Amino acid sequence: MANDEKVWEALAKNTLRAAMMQRGVSYAVLAERLEEIGVRDNEVNLRNKVARGRFTAVFLMQCLKALDAEWIHIPGSLDEATGKQGAQHLAKKSRTPD
Repeated sequence: MANDEKVWEALAKNTLRAAMMQRGVSYAVLAERLEEIGVRDNEVNLRNKVARGRFTAVFLMQCLKALDAEWIHIPGSLDEATGKQGAQHLAKKSRTPD
């Protein structure tokens, strides 16, 4: 399962969604924040790109920077993080280390 590309796409998508959830940021707000760092995209394109889970590492880093994320949590088990409620699971589990 860990080598299945769809699993990794789900993890990327859910990691980004979790970062948005933790900060209460919508796709519209993410588009505004990306604009502030020189990345132009609109809400609909962002929603579609994230929903597919197929985006570049550069895009992920841009989004995380726009969200002021200092770190991300990669779970030991991908099952919960890539399932239907994966983003919610990651948002609850991901906390800034003390």
